[in-house]
Amino acid sequence: MLLVQKRLFCLLSCNKSTIHLSSYQLCSLLSFSTAEDHSSNHRSKFMLVEPLQSCELSSKEAAKMTKDRICEKKLPSSSPSIEFFKQSGWSDAQVMKLTKRAPKLLHANVETALKPRMRSLQDMGFSDTEIVQLVSSWPNALLFNDVKLRINFWRSLLGSNERLLKACKRNMFIFNFSLARTIEPCISLLRERGISDERIAHMVVTLPGCFGGIDKLKEVIKYIEELGVPCDSGLYTYALYVVMSRKRSSFDAISATLMSFGCFQPDIIALFRKCPFVWTFSKETICDKMTFLMKEVGFELKSIIRYPVILTCSLEKRLRPRYEVLKFLKRNKLLDEGHNLLSVMQLSEEKFIKKYLFQHKEKYTSLYDSYLAAVQGKAHVVA
Repeated sequence: MLLVQKRLFCLLSCNKSTIHLSSYQLCSLLSFSTAEDHSSNHRSKFMLVEPLQSCELSSKEAAKMTKDRICEKKLPSSSPSIEFFKQSGWSDAQVMKLTKRAPKLLHANVETALKPRMRSLQDMGFSDTEIVQLVSSWPNALLFNDVKLRINFWRSLLGSNERLLKACKRNMFIFNFSLARTIEPCISLLRERGISDERIAHMVVTLPGCFGGIDKLKEVIKYIEELGVPCDSGLYTYALYVVMSRKRSSFDAISATLMSFGCFQPDIIALFRKCPFVWTFSKETICDKMTFLMKEVGFELKSIIRYPVILTCSLEKRLRPRYEVLKFLKRNKLLDEGHNLLSVMQLSEEKFIKKYLFQHKEKYTSLYDSYLAAVQGKAHVVA
C-alpha cells in the first residue's frame, strides 16, 4: 500500500492542473501480483504502469512540463551500449531519443553487434553525421545481421546516401521488409509494367506504401489498368498512390457521387485518367463542388469532365470567392466578354489578384478585403 501511496503522490505532484484518470489507468496503477492481494484463482489482467504514463493533464502546459521532466532524466551511464554511443560522438539527447525508439539497443552487445555494424556503416561510405541520421531513423541498422546487404540494395536503387536517408526518414518500415519476399517481387512487377528504375526510386521516397506487399500491388495495378491508365502515363504512379491509399468502398463512393450528377462509366474512366486526385476527397466534398459548379455557376458536365482538375480546387477558398468576384465585376460592367471561368479558376492567386482585383482595389476596397479574407478561410466574399 505504501508503494501505491508513493506512486499516487508522484502522479498528483507532476502538475497542479486537473488530472483525469480512466478506470483502466486507475486499475493499472493499483494492480499488484502478490499472494496477499490476489487469490490463486483470480489474477489481474492489468499491469503496473509508471505514473507519468497514466497522467492525462488538462492543459498543453502541463503536458509540456511532464515531457520536460521525462527528458530531464539522466541516461543510465552504466549501460555499455550508451557509453559506446557517447564515445562515438553522439550527444545525450541523440542517445536518449535513439534508445527510447529502440530499447533493444540498450541490451545489444557492444563488441559483437554494435561495433562491427557501426564500422560496417563507416566502411560503406557513410559519414558520422549520416550514420546518426540513418540509425536515428532506422535503429535496426545496428540490429539486423544483413544490414550491409539491405543498404547496398537500397542505395543501388536510390542512387545516393542522400536519397536513402530521405526515404528512410519518410518511412523506415520499408527497410524492415524482406528483400526476397516483399521488396524485390514488387520492384520486378513494376519493371514488368515498364516503370523505370528512376521512377521506382522516386516511388520509394514518395509512395513507400506501394512496396508493402506483392498481392496488394497486383490488385491495385489490375484496377488501374481496368480504368485505362497506361503505364507510360505521367500520372501512373499518382494513380497507384490514390488507389493504394483509399479503401475500395471510398473509391467507389466517389465514382457513385459523380454518376449521380450524370456521369457514365466512360466519363468516370476519362476523369480518372486525367485527374486521379479527385478520388482523394470525400464524397461529400465532391458532391458540394459538383452542386456548386453545375447548379449555381451553370457549368456543363462535359466541361468538368474535360477539365477535372477544377474539382481539386477548394470550394470555400477558391471556387466560390473567385466566382463572386467575377459575378460582381460582370454586374458592374467591369469585365470584358470572353473570360473562361475554368481558366480563371486555375490561375495562381497572385495572377488572379493582379488581373481581376488589384486595379479595382481603391474603388472597391470591401470587395478586395473580403476576397482576401475568404481565401484565408475567414469569411465568404461579400460583394
